[in-house]
Amino acid sequence: MKVGILFRSRFEDPGNFLADARAMEAAGADSVWMEDGVGLDPMLALAAIAAVTSHLRLGLITQAKGGLTSPSPAGEGGPGRGFETLQHLSRQRMITDFQRWRRVEVPPDRDAWAKTLAAAQPDCDGVLVPMDPRLLDILRHPDEAIDRSDLLLAQG
Repeated sequence: MKVGILFRSRFEDPGNFLADARAMEAAGADSVWMEDGVGLDPMLALAAIAAVTSHLRLGLITQAKGGLTSPSPAGEGGPGRGFETLQHLSRQRMITDFQRWRRVEVPPDRDAWAKTLAAAQPDCDGVLVPMDPRLLDILRHPDEAIDRSDLLLAQG
C-alpha cells in the first residue's frame, strides 16, 4: 500500500520543512502532496522538495468541480506551464493521475495504523495522511512498539 503525506501549505522554517520531506522519503513514504488554494504556492514548495529528494513522488491537489483531483499537465484550470516545469525539474516524479487515494487521519499508534491500512487496502491504491511527527517512527518501525514521540521530525 502506498503512503502519501499531505504537507501543510504554511510552515515556519523552510529548513525544517525540507528536512521533514527528506525524513519521510528515508522512512519509505511513496509521495508528498500539497493542496492548492491555501497558504504558500504549492508548486514552488514541491519544487524545493524535488530538489532535496530523489525518490518521493510529488502530488498537487486542486479544487475541482465536485471534489478533489490532481491537475492534468495541460488540463483546464490546471497549472499548465508550471506543472510541466516541475515535472522536468523533478525528473518526472509528479503524479499525473489522481489514483484511488483515500484520505485518512493520523494514527495514534501502530495498531491503529495497521488497521487503517488493512481497511483501506481493497478500496484504494494508497492512503493520504496529514503530516505529523508520529508518522516518521511508525513508518520506520512498523512492527516495533518504541515510543519516540519526543523526537522532532527535522532532527530525524
